[in-house]
Amino acid sequence: MKTLIIACIFFCMTTISFAAEQASIIYDRAVLSEDVTWRGSILVKGFVVVAPQATLRIDPGTVVRFAAIPGQQLSNLVVQGRLHAVGSQDRPVVLKSDRSGPARGAWGGVVMLSTEKRNLMERCRIENAETGIDVRFSAITLKAVSIVGARIALLSHDGVVQMTGGTISDSETGIEAYDSEFDGRDLTVSSCLRGCVLNKSAVVFAASRIMNNQQAGIEADECRIKITSGEFSGNMVGAWIKGGDGQIAMTRFQRNDRTALHLIGSRIKVQRCLFADNSHDALRIEGDRALVMNNAFSANGGFNLFNAGSEAVVARQNWWGTTDPAQIGQKIHDVDSDKKNSAVQIFPWLNEKPPLMP
Repeated sequence: MKTLIIACIFFCMTTISFAAEQASIIYDRAVLSEDVTWRGSILVKGFVVVAPQATLRIDPGTVVRFAAIPGQQLSNLVVQGRLHAVGSQDRPVVLKSDRSGPARGAWGGVVMLSTEKRNLMERCRIENAETGIDVRFSAITLKAVSIVGARIALLSHDGVVQMTGGTISDSETGIEAYDSEFDGRDLTVSSCLRGCVLNKSAVVFAASRIMNNQQAGIEADECRIKITSGEFSGNMVGAWIKGGDGQIAMTRFQRNDRTALHLIGSRIKVQRCLFADNSHDALRIEGDRALVMNNAFSANGGFNLFNAGSEAVVARQNWWGTTDPAQIGQKIHDVDSDKKNSAVQIFPWLNEKPPLMP
């Protein structure tokens, strides 16, 4: 009798599980013209479009799978109306491919298409998309969102993106932004081929970690950029910034394989930063628009500061790891070491490591 009861329980559990799987809602090239709430298990074939007048809500614990259809473009979710996807710590919202063991780009991703409504994704996980979140002339807030295994994790064209407490990892490109506003706080971009690629955008990184990316942690071209209390470590190049303006403060540049920070014609103020244990040069500057002050340099494999341009670089009031003028000069590349380059103005320097370092 006991064996029979156990067998019945197993049969019932199997039946319930099968029934639940059968009860999954399937959308096949659908347009949502009214407000809809997703919960449980959802399967998308082709696409789902949220019309301008509609709101799509996704409840905690919901798993949305996107089917690969042979001969067709990748499945995706296109939002023209409003998206409100909010999970919880133990029951996140998950968006992923329906394949077992998918590679990068197994499905399309989430496309925000000309929607400036109060779009919100919170405690969501996006796996193995072509473009995890694609923002086009739209605004979205991301809180504790994880994007993993994408070709481009987050892409913004003329978008406004606020991202707090999230992670981007194991993608070809972590963040790519053009003519956009991006505000990232307490987030991590790690183990990507390229960390962040930024062009003509206003960008904030606060208390964020850009780590272990195979190429540059940040590549920025003609951006207004503000980086505070951050960390650039384990990248090939920590940050490469061309043109633009802004400031970098209280940030660590450590253990990068090549140049930790490279500024090219950038009007950037670098202050109270730590440059330590980088394999090559700590700071490389081309042009006289940068200001370097109240920073600390130590144990870098190359030069602490390399002037690669023809103008003088102002780098007064920094701690160079010693007070010996000869030792300080050995780690500065300027006109004294290469007649093709101009001077680095380092005197007076600090006699001790400055306070309020990160």
